[in-house]
Amino acid sequence: MQRPRLSGDRVDSRWWYWIAAIPAVFGFWLVTVAWVALAIWLEPGLLDTAGGDGPLAQAARISLVAVGVPLVVLTAIFPFAVFQDTQAIDRAGVEWEPPSGTYAAVALVGLLVLAVAGVSDISIGVISGFAVSVPFALYYLQQRHERLGVP
Repeated sequence: MQRPRLSGDRVDSRWWYWIAAIPAVFGFWLVTVAWVALAIWLEPGLLDTAGGDGPLAQAARISLVAVGVPLVVLTAIFPFAVFQDTQAIDRAGVEWEPPSGTYAAVALVGLLVLAVAGVSDISIGVISGFAVSVPFALYYLQQRHERLGVP
């Protein structure tokens, strides 16, 4: 038995995968921070705490060693992915016509926050830029799901 055809099936775009990666990777990063913070808390002498940073701040910085580059890459790709996906939706001729330029500009805010905050502290820039992108990515995916059925 075949599943019913959704209006999202007419949209020839997989760019929403990149958009969905934003909250997924952010969630993975939060789990990583919690895990590393727990390790630091359980073994207090593990790191030099002369700087006065607590386990959570240290864990955030340590986890960026492994996850920082993917966070930056996803933040940079996000506006382009939103623009490409909205363009594909427009070409498909479905009922929903998301404003490509406006949505791409909103997605660009995370990259701007990353750049501005990264001037003083790259760790804070990466975290805040990516965190700013998550709410809009979730909003976009929710709107896409309601109107197209995909994802």
